[in-house]
Order: sequence, then structure tokens, then C-alpha cells
Amino acid sequence: MSFSKSLREKAATVWEAGYHHPFVQGIGAGTLDKESFKFYLLQDYLYLIQYAKVFALGALKADSIETMRHFSTHQYFTINSELGLHEEYMEQFGISPEDVENVKPSLFNSAYTANMLAQGQTGGLAELIAAVFPCAWTYAEYGQRLKRDYGDALDGNYFKSWIEMYASAEFEDSFQWLFETLDRLVENMNDEQKKRVEDVFVQSVEFEYLFWDMAYHKKMSF
Repeated sequence: MSFSKSLREKAATVWEAGYHHPFVQGIGAGTLDKESFKFYLLQDYLYLIQYAKVFALGALKADSIETMRHFSTHQYFTINSELGLHEEYMEQFGISPEDVENVKPSLFNSAYTANMLAQGQTGGLAELIAAVFPCAWTYAEYGQRLKRDYGDALDGNYFKSWIEMYASAEFEDSFQWLFETLDRLVENMNDEQKKRVEDVFVQSVEFEYLFWDMAYHKKMSF
């Protein structure tokens, strides 16, 4: 198994806890409280803006034109596709541009995005990738598993478009380059350096879990 593929096993416990969290399962079952989803939409909108900035840092640190192109393309996808879906949902919820402008990031949101930006600014390209990788990877797998586990019941599910976006081949294809790029970057690393990359990855998976929990309970802080 390649280094990048093995990272999922390093974070297996919290990865599975994230999928089985009542927020994620509520999306699949269509039973999630819409106020929790509204809270999530606003917080995730703020998160994605910072997430896109990390990809801009990746383009800046890129060691080849191809890698720069990948980072720039993913930043474009985040801004235009993911944020676009959020904007559609926010319109359905009656969330105005003023609401978006005035919302403050929760402590959990701020901690997660600050960590990603710090890795992007002070770490190497491998650490930067490890910090952002769990977001796309967990969303793709969770979306695919929800689509499989809830099957035909999705036809009447209010959150069907959310599931279908993240379960789509287009979304999965958008981040496949991260596996190959990360494997290339760690080729000449020693065990200590690789462990550092693993730790950054696992920490971001833990932040993903905290984000679901934050949204489910509509918590701004502890």
C-alpha cells in the first residue's frame, strides 16, 4: 500500500466515527434538523473560503507546472462548485448575503482553518497536502457510502443534492492527484518526517469530526 493510501488506516477510528456521527447519518436518512444544517452551511461556507486559500498557497509552493495547475484547478472547483452548492442551499433556507457577511466562525471552525493555513505557510508541500486532504477524501467516501446505504430512500431526501455532489465521480476525480503528489513528496523522507505528515493528516481528520459535531449541536465554542 502506498504512503498516501495508508493514511486512512492511521486515522481509521475517528474516520469511522465521523461517518457514523448523527449529523452525517441524518443527512443520509433525510432526518437531520434543518437548523443544524443551516448552521453547518454558514460555517462550512466560511471554512471553504479559507480552504481555497490553502490551495492558493499550494500553487505558490508547487514544485512543477503540473502541480501548480492541480492546486489552481482544485481552488477553482472549491470556489465555483462547492461554494455554489452552498449558495443554492442558503437561498432555499432564506439566508441572505447580509447573513453570510455577518456570521462569525465558530471556535472549532477557526481552529481548523488556522491549522490548515499554518501548515500551508510554515510547513512543506507534503504537510500542506496532509492538512487539506481529509476534507475532500472523507466527503467523497461519506457521500458514496450514504448513497449506497440509503439507496432508493434518497428520492425524497432533502439533502439528496449534497450527497450526490460528494458521491459523484467528478468530485472524486478532482482530488486523485493528491495521492500521487503526496507519494512523490515523501519518497526521500526519513521515518520522522513521514510521521510528521501522518500526524498532520490525522489531526485534520479529527477536526473534520469536530466540525460535524459542532454543526449537529450548533456550537460556537466549548
